[in-house]
Amino acid sequence: MNTHTKRSVVIGIVVLSWLMLMPSAGMAAPIFETTEYITGIEGQTYRFDIAAPAGEFKATLSDLSYGPLEFDFVGLSISTAEQTLGAIDAPGTIFFSGIPETNYYANVFGVGAGDFDTGLLGVQVEAVPLPPSLVFLLSGVVLIAVSRRRLAYAI
Repeated sequence: MNTHTKRSVVIGIVVLSWLMLMPSAGMAAPIFETTEYITGIEGQTYRFDIAAPAGEFKATLSDLSYGPLEFDFVGLSISTAEQTLGAIDAPGTIFFSGIPETNYYANVFGVGAGDFDTGLLGVQVEAVPLPPSLVFLLSGVVLIAVSRRRLAYAI
């Protein structure tokens, strides 16, 4: 096998490996998550930090109440010690920019209702992954750069 064929095989293996691993780029592991009951008028504050690289993150508030457990009001805010990064006053999602080694706070507040004056909620914070189309674009740019370099050596 000549050198040109060996290089083509190695590049093909690298590209196929990248494409097989690429779906994992679309999945993000939670940075912080909790499920809590709120009874009456109550609030909780949770501290979390970001070990991932700087980027975009999303915090999702879910109303897990059912049957006699429900909320009159439930909300979430994400903040640092200096500023509030976002807030919602109903189940939903907040997007915010984050950097590592900074303390973040998830402030959950609610007013329970129903027969037991209680509600169940869930909070999850996770990194927003790169879209698969961007991963494909970047892999194509790398492949073009490698191909141009190979052609320059062949001439």
